[in-house]
Amino acid sequence: MKPIAAITLLFSCLLINIAHAAPNPVKGEELFKQCAACHAIGDGAAHTVGPTLNHVFGRTAGSAPGYETFSPAMRAKGEEESLNWDEKSLYIFLAGPARYVPGTTMGFKGLRREQEIKDLLSYLITFSPAYEAESGAAASTEAIKASTLPVITPDDETEDPAFTDEYLADATAVASGGELWVQCRHCHGSSAYPGKAPKLTPARYKPDFVFNRITNGFRKMPAWKSTFTLEERKSLVAYILSQKFSP
Repeated sequence: MKPIAAITLLFSCLLINIAHAAPNPVKGEELFKQCAACHAIGDGAAHTVGPTLNHVFGRTAGSAPGYETFSPAMRAKGEEESLNWDEKSLYIFLAGPARYVPGTTMGFKGLRREQEIKDLLSYLITFSPAYEAESGAAASTEAIKASTLPVITPDDETEDPAFTDEYLADATAVASGGELWVQCRHCHGSSAYPGKAPKLTPARYKPDFVFNRITNGFRKMPAWKSTFTLEERKSLVAYILSQKFSP
């Protein structure tokens, strides 16, 4: 085989392997940080801004026991179109929520890469243990009650961090927090759905107050302790209280 032909064949094989990379739930867990602003999962999770995503596979769109604030558009998707969430429908939805359910109040714009969606779904499905993969069928109430959900283990912290003027002015910390803030904008950003969460007024806040809200949540705002590391939450404080903050 000629060298050029061999290189072409090798490159083609690499492209095929990349295109068909197996879904990675570990990467999906990282991607879920973008969802955690509104959705909780795991044993003991409760509804927050959005419904818990436990047992979402096989669930009728616009329904979740105990959650009453679905948009009319989402309820119609389930009641009038009989949409059940499965691998295909969730894939389409995560690629563009507003395109799939026009009128949804979900502020997330969607994931752009096919592999990211597959990774996220491979993580989420572990929280639907009663669902039979690829079946598209709803699990029975009895099967759901008998199933065991994964436990999300929060970081072990013994005390709140001290925020010095030097840290709050640190360019690296501020830049890191700015990257994480993208996930917070779904609710707190200037373009977020009206009424979803208050817009921030950093000039009124102390570092400890911001850190406590991020870590432990407040009312419908979820606790981010199990989503962001201690350093990530500290960097978010630095960004929110910096001159670079932009809602």
